[in-house]
Amino acid sequence: MSDIDSAPSEAASAQDRLPASRRQAMGIAKDLALHVGAPLLLFLLLAVAWEWTALTFTSVLPPIHEVSEDIASRPDFYLENLLSTVRSAMIGLVIGVTAALVLGAAIVHFTFLRAAIMPVALLLNVTPIVAIAPALVVAFGFSDLPRIVIAAVSAFFPMLINSITGLRSVDPQALEVFRAMAASSREIFLRLRIPSSLPYLFAGLRLSVTAAMVGAVVSEFTGASRGIGAVIVSATTYLNLPQMWAAILFSAVTTLCLLGIIGLLERVIVRW
Repeated sequence: MSDIDSAPSEAASAQDRLPASRRQAMGIAKDLALHVGAPLLLFLLLAVAWEWTALTFTSVLPPIHEVSEDIASRPDFYLENLLSTVRSAMIGLVIGVTAALVLGAAIVHFTFLRAAIMPVALLLNVTPIVAIAPALVVAFGFSDLPRIVIAAVSAFFPMLINSITGLRSVDPQALEVFRAMAASSREIFLRLRIPSSLPYLFAGLRLSVTAAMVGAVVSEFTGASRGIGAVIVSATTYLNLPQMWAAILFSAVTTLCLLGIIGLLERVIVRW
């Protein structure tokens, strides 16, 4: 074996000789560098690109310090409107995800329902949200209800598709074992189908929470008096670029935080 071939094995054996606490600390440092350092470096490069664009093309992006000053001067204004949007999005998310899970379970148990339900679900998915919002405002007025309905519709389809796929993706051998042990349909559903579908359900939940936030923000473009979408519309009307981008950043960061919470829940629940 050449010196080049033996170098990696020697490095690995040297690492194995380290104390367990030292190896654990090195593993944590490596994870931090990968999951924290790399994104921070990318955000830094994006910030530099943003600042260069703002200085070169003044009508496209505002300088970062102007956005920061606008946020620092009135944080309550942004948090108030953000909470209004998040509340509508989360209520819609719960409604849309619950309906999708119920229909997904029904379709898995009663296959003939797929032919009846899927075309309607697909129609809802391909209908532009911007087209639905004015109709709902006319029907329900300028309340939170249109925003909740749009968030629910937006969150429904991704979870429906993932729930159907997940509940049907059981191991055939495990299913045969359950049937050989005379397990009831309820036991198969609770003890086999749901645990097997959890990765799919969490993937669908990630898509649904993003869609619900987008739906809630877009629904506020049509005559809403509060919410991040209303702030964006107001800022666009008066060409207030710092306010517009501050509102966009608030909505983006909030969605990232929600995705992070779902990721943590998945790590705790889907340990395997």
